[in-house]
Amino acid sequence: MLKKIAHIFKPRDMTTGNIFFKIILFAIPAMLTTMMQLLYTTIDLTTVHYGDSAESMGAIASNTALINLIVIVFVGVSLGANVVLSEAKGAGNHKKASKVLHTSLVFAVISGFFVGVLGFFISDNLLELMGTEAHYFAKAALYLKIYFCGLPFLMVYNYAAQLLRAQGDSVSPFLALLIAGIINVGFDCLFVFPMHMGVAGVALATIIAEAISAIICVFVLIKGKHNYVSLKVKQFRIDGPVLLEVLKIGLPAGLQGFFFSLPNVFIQSSLYTIDPGNVNLENGATASGNIEGYFFAVCDAIAVSTMTYIAANIGAKKKENIKKSILFGLTWGAIFCLIIAIVTLLLHKPLLSLFVDNQESIDAGYTRLSLMAYLYFFDFTMAFTAAVLRGMKRSTYPMITTLVCCTGLRILLILTVFNNVEMFHTVFWLYALFPITWVVATICNVIAILITLPKDLRKLDDSIKREPQILQEQ
Repeated sequence: MLKKIAHIFKPRDMTTGNIFFKIILFAIPAMLTTMMQLLYTTIDLTTVHYGDSAESMGAIASNTALINLIVIVFVGVSLGANVVLSEAKGAGNHKKASKVLHTSLVFAVISGFFVGVLGFFISDNLLELMGTEAHYFAKAALYLKIYFCGLPFLMVYNYAAQLLRAQGDSVSPFLALLIAGIINVGFDCLFVFPMHMGVAGVALATIIAEAISAIICVFVLIKGKHNYVSLKVKQFRIDGPVLLEVLKIGLPAGLQGFFFSLPNVFIQSSLYTIDPGNVNLENGATASGNIEGYFFAVCDAIAVSTMTYIAANIGAKKKENIKKSILFGLTWGAIFCLIIAIVTLLLHKPLLSLFVDNQESIDAGYTRLSLMAYLYFFDFTMAFTAAVLRGMKRSTYPMITTLVCCTGLRILLILTVFNNVEMFHTVFWLYALFPITWVVATICNVIAILITLPKDLRKLDDSIKREPQILQEQ
């Protein structure tokens, strides 16, 4: 049975065969990877809550927004390695693919150490900027400092995972995280219950898990039998032009994640102004946010998978496969968004009850969850169209769209309409800002695709026509 499952999800050529089913088979392990990350975060909080104190849980929770922001930015930057390696593999350019692999991992180690050291020394300042409450400031700072010590492992895992996915292997990063996550839970229990290490124990368990997941992925890059290119210590060096190409795609993607997360801080603070002191309103929003994380895992996995397939087929110069990847990815996204809407309609009460225990909180959570879930297709199309542009190596377009339509428009609407017009100063209209900006951003991205895709396809046609002449000259 296990062999049959492994065969279904084994690495496959992204430029041939039935792309419709290949895209979703490639996306499922990536979905499960993100879902597991969310699940282990919940377990971390639960363990320290029952094993230490609610104050320790609050100290860890206060770091969540900052840590999520760091992860989003780093994952975005690592997408550049995915796109460039996918294209090189599709083109059969083994030499360039090897350069991308080694350059990306060296950059991951260097940048991880740099940001980790910097973050360690400015942890207190970051928490002060975030307005962390004084009664658990010390514990929050301790957790954050230990977390920053493990940042090089987090960077290596993210890059190694993207480099494996670029070679058609989305299963190994999932299995690495599964193993590391189980170990993380074990160390959580060991450090928190019998050893009474509190937040330090949870942070240390996280570092150990990140190190294990990074080591496993690096081992697969060295020894994996399905590797298109393998990691060799002797080739560990940075290739300037390749790094520039990776960062040209990755940095805008990382900034896009930053710009997307930034206005959420304003939305969260605006929630407090609707009914000050209403803890149930706040708890309901938090519960809904936890559930939405799983929705995002599904949609983002399909978008990134489509991006990888587009990049590979651009390298292989298979124009029809590029069109099919876009159409099939969009179809799978619509199917899963419909499933999300149905699940929310039928199961929203038991889902919200996992996080809150009173009807007012459940009602508040459903106000947000209904807006998100029933209209989540627009969030998917925003992420999907951005991924399509990124796969076409046009990463700047979605970054600008996100900056203007998500960051700028959301903050503008909060400062003007929401804060100054009484009928719009409600929970419903606050969270309606999400789908409104999703639609606007999607429209902008679609316009960019309609302008750039025909040009890129014509360039592919021209390069295909020139190939016989180049071969003849050689």
